[in-house]
Amino acid sequence: MPRPTASLVLLALAVALLFLAFMLAATDGHFVPQIVDLYLVCQYARALAEGHPFRYNPGDPPSTGATSLLHTALLAVPHAVGIRGEALVAFAILTGIVFYCLTVVLAWRVGRLLGGPREGVLAGVLVALGGPVVWGFLYGADIALFMFLMLWLLAAWLEGWPSGAATGWVIPAALLSLARPEGLPLALILAVAWLLAPGPRTRGAARLLPLVPVAAGVAVLVLYRAVTGFWLGTSVADKSLVANYGLGESLGVVAEYSIDVVRGLLLGFYPSQAPVGFSRGWAPLYFAPLALVFVVLALVRAPEPWRRPLRIWMLALVALFVLLAPNMFLGAHFNRYIMWAFPTVHVLTAVGLGQASRLVARDDLALEAALFRAAALVLVALGALSTLRFAVIYGDLAGEISRRDLAAAQWIRNNLPSGVAIANLATSVEYLTGHRSLNLHGVTAPAFFGNRVAEREAGVLEALSRLSPAERPPYLITTASAQEKYPTMRELVEPPPLFRSTSFGDEIEIYRTRFDLLGRNAHYYLPETRTAVQGLEEVDRLNVCDGRDEAAHDYEFRSGLGGLRLFGTPRVAAYSAGEGEKVADAGRVILGEESFRVRTSAGRDLIIVLRTADSASAGVLRASGSGQFPLEIREAGIVLRVEGQTVGKVAFHPRPGWDEQVLRVTADRVQQGHTRLTLSGRYASYYYWFFQPPSPSP
Repeated sequence: MPRPTASLVLLALAVALLFLAFMLAATDGHFVPQIVDLYLVCQYARALAEGHPFRYNPGDPPSTGATSLLHTALLAVPHAVGIRGEALVAFAILTGIVFYCLTVVLAWRVGRLLGGPREGVLAGVLVALGGPVVWGFLYGADIALFMFLMLWLLAAWLEGWPSGAATGWVIPAALLSLARPEGLPLALILAVAWLLAPGPRTRGAARLLPLVPVAAGVAVLVLYRAVTGFWLGTSVADKSLVANYGLGESLGVVAEYSIDVVRGLLLGFYPSQAPVGFSRGWAPLYFAPLALVFVVLALVRAPEPWRRPLRIWMLALVALFVLLAPNMFLGAHFNRYIMWAFPTVHVLTAVGLGQASRLVARDDLALEAALFRAAALVLVALGALSTLRFAVIYGDLAGEISRRDLAAAQWIRNNLPSGVAIANLATSVEYLTGHRSLNLHGVTAPAFFGNRVAEREAGVLEALSRLSPAERPPYLITTASAQEKYPTMRELVEPPPLFRSTSFGDEIEIYRTRFDLLGRNAHYYLPETRTAVQGLEEVDRLNVCDGRDEAAHDYEFRSGLGGLRLFGTPRVAAYSAGEGEKVADAGRVILGEESFRVRTSAGRDLIIVLRTADSASAGVLRASGSGQFPLEIREAGIVLRVEGQTVGKVAFHPRPGWDEQVLRVTADRVQQGHTRLTLSGRYASYYYWFFQPPSPSP
């Protein structure tokens, strides 16, 4: 290739135009994102440009649902100068193309440094024809920026190592720390390796330059904590596998995913239909067959003086994967959460192919050149086919968004009052419609923060119940699959849907909401309960599965069976075997214990009222498959402890439908200010009320 830089950029531009052609053909000429999360980021960018940063809607409490601070700021600039609506989506996609072209050039630069001119050209071509990687650059989100910064950091890291000058790699490392949460641990690993490495190093104050990226990453965490109360962005705060699956099952999920990545993506042994993580894998479309073998050769036979820094880099990537894997959705959206490592793999595949051809041919230069050319042609051909397949996928996804989400946005603009509040389970079209969004999954709506992913439906029900009637949105955007999956959502809408898309996929539906069931869970209903608390004053209450209420009561629970954790679910039932009040409430089957603090005054008895049930569903997450499973609790038992001391036991047979149990703590056990209660045994826990005799008149 006589002019490799220009030729590689032209190749990348040709590929990008192919992707855009498929998208525009499927969307009637409109720029549409691959994932509607881009609309969410655009909404945060608009807020930043308009002077209310971190507020999804003007007047909302702060949230950081746009994961990348740097990418959001990058999109806020064009919005501020008038590039808005679809034009901002186009800007995000075109910016991704720029990052894509720059990354292709960087791949050539690193490949040439580690292998030679031909390896550099092949590295650039493999990134340019990277299939899923091209999709990652062109889908408009922060992954494009992050992949570009990663390869820039690798190039600067290798080039700066021999001289000991950190100036070159500190800049991209600092930008990485501002771009995504993954940037901070990577910057920390590289900083420690640099400061401990032997050889010439900058002295004096300049020696501390490697700590600048670490400081930048810590500053982002501190900013998030100060603004929202969360150390991480609200888009990732509740997605930990360990918090939802438990340690054992999380290790199983991560171990299986790691095997799939190595065998499927890096060795190409899996068919494209086989899942890798939680989604279809597309494994053979990522890298050349046996790419891991070439990567190992590139690492083992890397030339000096780049052998040590290259190995440190790869160890850092592996450590980053091990650190982050238990805290991300494995395999989602073409493995975009580990896509930051993919350009490096393509580069080392090209370098390793050169090493393999030299080993096979030994001193026969003609044979070695022929082997390299033949193998390179095979890799390029496979890359071209992979890229063509993903160009078609790119158009298909954009077409589905156009038929589904854009159609819903247009219907909202034409049929609903401007700025009306809409609860949202399906999409992020607020940027296109101007309505106020209430994201029932949290992320952008602080009223729903704190709900566990494993208890999504339960948390949504309880958070909606907490809202005042005036705050409850009159409309709901959902999907056909969500309405089928979540029974309580069917109880909160008036069928039929006002709008239903025609996308030939998981259709968006818009309903008018009805909240007549909400709020009923806050009351106790049985006559014997009213008798037991007559003349007493309510001093506290606890709504189980309401994340905010649980946090206020320092609530903890441990419930499991055979090593599996049991999570809360909603339940709709009536008192008195169907003849009484119908109540929707969320709670947990407790096969273990729950503990919490309640407000109390010393010297007075404490009466506890518990809503319970004779049957409930338990949510189970596990590596082999998750779901909700019904459990019968015909014989229940509770052991009550106060401040760690056992004070009583009760056994009962819950009545069909809803039931209520009354427990008593004598005055000598009650603390002033707060008392910690622990209930253990086998029972269903939904709602607690706490009563004490009125304080004596002065």
